[in-house]
Amino acid sequence: MRVWQAAFAGGAIAFFASLAAAQELADPTAPGPPASGAPPREITFTGAYIADALADLEGGKRAGERYVDQLKVSAAFDGAAWGRGGLTAMVSVEHHNGASFSGELVGDVQVVSDVDLPPEAWRLYEAWVQQTLPDGRAGVKGGIIDLNNTFDVQGTAALFLNSSHGIGPDLSQTGLDGPSINPTPALGLTAFWRPAPEWTAQLGLFDGVAGDPQDLRRFVSIELSARGGALAIGQVERRWGKAVRLEVGAWAYTAAFDALDRFDAAGAPLRVRGNAGLYGLAEGRLLAKRGSQDGGLSGWVRIGWADDEINRIATYLGAGLVYTGLVPGRGADQSGLAIARAGFG
Repeated sequence: MRVWQAAFAGGAIAFFASLAAAQELADPTAPGPPASGAPPREITFTGAYIADALADLEGGKRAGERYVDQLKVSAAFDGAAWGRGGLTAMVSVEHHNGASFSGELVGDVQVVSDVDLPPEAWRLYEAWVQQTLPDGRAGVKGGIIDLNNTFDVQGTAALFLNSSHGIGPDLSQTGLDGPSINPTPALGLTAFWRPAPEWTAQLGLFDGVAGDPQDLRRFVSIELSARGGALAIGQVERRWGKAVRLEVGAWAYTAAFDALDRFDAAGAPLRVRGNAGLYGLAEGRLLAKRGSQDGGLSGWVRIGWADDEINRIATYLGAGLVYTGLVPGRGADQSGLAIARAGFG
């Protein structure tokens, strides 16, 4: 098992292992556990540990092995325990051991493991408050937020280690130190609106500089400035039941960035604006397994585009298939095949 998680609530302890998301596609705008299902509790503590043992046997920069990991400890508040239904809050802290597999051994641009996040450090991962309307049709969240928890979420692709199957590299490798994503989310404000059960619209506004690009070991860094600007992102999603969804999104930075191929007379990169991009995702169940609620074949396709004057990855195409319950008697096990192609500008 790759992921071990533990949940602690009111003295009860539950340990469970998880390989990937279930066939039923989750709603990323819904309050996370325990607020979405368990009886109301003021505070619930959770922990999760992910580890990947990786080896480069031949090729890349050089052969070698690395053990990369991520430890996350979180505390969730559910306002329903105080009679404030729809009010939730979360504080999460993460630690990464700092081992570098892709950077030191493979040399790949997409990053083999999504927990390959050097250097070694403890970091404040998230700290936010969310208020959702009683009918669940709209909500607002503010604080330090990982945008990839609600934007560009590839649910079916969660089986795979590669970072591009968590968030497209056309978005994840933008900005001075990436956008507001793991391991250094930024201060932000997000909102969602659900005009009908099958439609969801989301908007987000984030600090344009996530963390401190000069000191990646800082526990937390919030330095709002006009030069750093902001990152705006929007997404619209359409669902067909609980097993198929289509989403399209767009994002843009307000700040200027160094051009990759335009220079002044002294040879310095020109500062240009217009750092923006688009992405789209289609995912869902393709074939149901007879006699099984969650079993069967699911698939996804994700495409993306980013301004090639500023970003080294200009286009992206990812796709894959996942089968749940292939082996009789092992209904939760999953097997899959995926591709991820990044195009340079």
